[in-house]
Amino acid sequence: MVMPAIKLYEHEPTRSARCRWTLKEAGLEYESIGNAPDIIGSDELTAVHPLGKVPAALIDGRPLFESAAICTAIADLVPERRLVGRPGSWSRALHDQWTHFALNEMECWLWSTELHSFDFSIPGEQRLPGIAEPNALLFRRSAAVLDAALSESDYLVDDRFTVTDIIVSYTVNWGKEDKLLGGFVHLEAYLERLFEREHCTLQRFE
Repeated sequence: MVMPAIKLYEHEPTRSARCRWTLKEAGLEYESIGNAPDIIGSDELTAVHPLGKVPAALIDGRPLFESAAICTAIADLVPERRLVGRPGSWSRALHDQWTHFALNEMECWLWSTELHSFDFSIPGEQRLPGIAEPNALLFRRSAAVLDAALSESDYLVDDRFTVTDIIVSYTVNWGKEDKLLGGFVHLEAYLERLFEREHCTLQRFE
């Protein structure tokens, strides 16, 4: 089977770390484009991602953006590695459940706080620094749900490592960076298990 040509537009500290980790776990070769701030917003990247943001990918010349979509598509390329449940399976439904939960009920609050703290996307005079406290409360409410789920298994789908964990753990680790994991012992242990993987791209935060 001929594997597709993959180009990944990335910048190391961003969500593109999810895609890089998935590619390594999949054992697929790829071309890294950018990995520097000046790629963001460039004409080349905007041709792949309409907002000129990373990550974005070209898979056999076809553009794809959003890290969870890219990671899932990569996992589907190598079914023998069992990185994601097959389409239509219950395992795939759980993958969708937990990735959507992490992005919609956890990561959105972290991103909102970052936007209103120091990200360049919102001009300083339009920022709402007071939003950080309610965002933290909403993140922790959802983190408690994930912590409870991980009290019963080491991983989120089929109790084995999958691309679901790559996507979700990035969000959990971001919460750790923002010092929002206090008391969530199962989330802390989850991150430690993932740090032990050879290809893990998560950054360690105290």
